[in-house]
Amino acid sequence: MNKSIFITGTDTDIGKTFVSVGLCLAFENMGLKVGYFKPFQSGVKNAIAPDIEELKKYSNSIKTKYSYLLKGDVSPHLSSVLNNIEVDIEKVKNDLKDFESQNDFVVIEGAGGLYCPAIKRKLFADIIKDLSQEIIIVTTPDLGRINHTLMTIDCAKQKGIKIKGIIINSMPKEKTLSQENFIKELKMFCDIEILGVIPKMENLIKEDIIKEFDSILKNLS
Repeated sequence: MNKSIFITGTDTDIGKTFVSVGLCLAFENMGLKVGYFKPFQSGVKNAIAPDIEELKKYSNSIKTKYSYLLKGDVSPHLSSVLNNIEVDIEKVKNDLKDFESQNDFVVIEGAGGLYCPAIKRKLFADIIKDLSQEIIIVTTPDLGRINHTLMTIDCAKQKGIKIKGIIINSMPKEKTLSQENFIKELKMFCDIEILGVIPKMENLIKEDIIKEFDSILKNLS
C-alpha cells in the first residue's frame, strides 16, 4: 500500500469529508499512525479549518495538517485570489512529504471534484498529478450520479490519474428504483472496483463509523 491516498468526489457536498474521517478512524483503529491532510481549506471562519474540526469530533489523536487556510465559501482558487494569497504548489508537496514521514498512512482530502479550480491555472486533477496520488472517488446513489461518476472516471483516465476505487456514500435503507439499481447500472459502464457502500447514517457514532469502514480497508490493501 502507498503512504497516502487522495479522496475526491463527483461533486461538492458528496461526503468526501465523512469518507476521509471514516478512513482515518478505521486506520487508527487498526493501530496505525494516520494523518489527515487538507492542502487547501476554504470556507474558513475565525481561523478554524471546518473539515479538520469535523475529524476532531471523533479523535484528537489523529494528526492533521493543512497548507493553506482560505476564507470564503468558494473554490480554493477564487478564495486565494480574494484573500490575495499566493499559493505555492511546492509548499504543498513539501508539506505532504513531511507529513508522510510522520505517519504510517495519510488521507488527503480535496475540494469539489477533479475539475474544481484549485490554484492559478491548476485544477484539482492537476494537483493530484503533481502530488503523484492515486484516488478514491466518492459518489452517492442519487439520480443523475451515474453520469457524474462516469465523467469523473473518464476525467481521471484522460489525466493519467490512477483510480483505487469508488465508495458509494449515503445509501438509504428505503431505496428508490434508481438507487436500487445504481450499482448494477454503474458496473455496466465501468470496470472500477467498488470499495464499499456506506449506508445513510443519521446518528454519527464513532464505533458505527469504524464498523462501516473496516471492510473498505480490506479492499485497500
